[in-house]
Amino acid sequence: MGSENGNWCLIESDPGVFTELIQNMGVKDVQVEELYSLDADTLRAIAPVHGLIFLFKWQPGAGHSEQPGASESAADSTKVYFAQQIIQNACATQAILSVLLNRSEDIELGETLSNFRSFSVDLPPDMRGLALTNCDQIRDVHNSF
Repeated sequence: MGSENGNWCLIESDPGVFTELIQNMGVKDVQVEELYSLDADTLRAIAPVHGLIFLFKWQPGAGHSEQPGASESAADSTKVYFAQQIIQNACATQAILSVLLNRSEDIELGETLSNFRSFSVDLPPDMRGLALTNCDQIRDVHNSF
């Protein structure tokens, strides 16, 4: 476990960077594509699609609403792998990990992510986020950009 858990650098939001990040974590045969349309023909052309990540600038106070019980249902879910985001500057890495760790039956995760998922899968979302914060191997790959 790491001692510099707050030191995650900001990386460029670029499909090529994200694909290299995934490969450097040991994942095989997965790449990130930038989409400008979500129509069926576009998605069919790049199949298989393991997940979608929407990147947008956060606007303080815009569209924020609390839904009663939302955090409880996420914490109780055993079907969806969700780690609460604790790390600053790692939004895209965390989103990519969410896609990959939820598709572990379809994707060859490699040793690092397989071990991380096995270690954290039975933890609640907040502890999964803390485990990610302290994962030296994933942080080192993230910070290599």
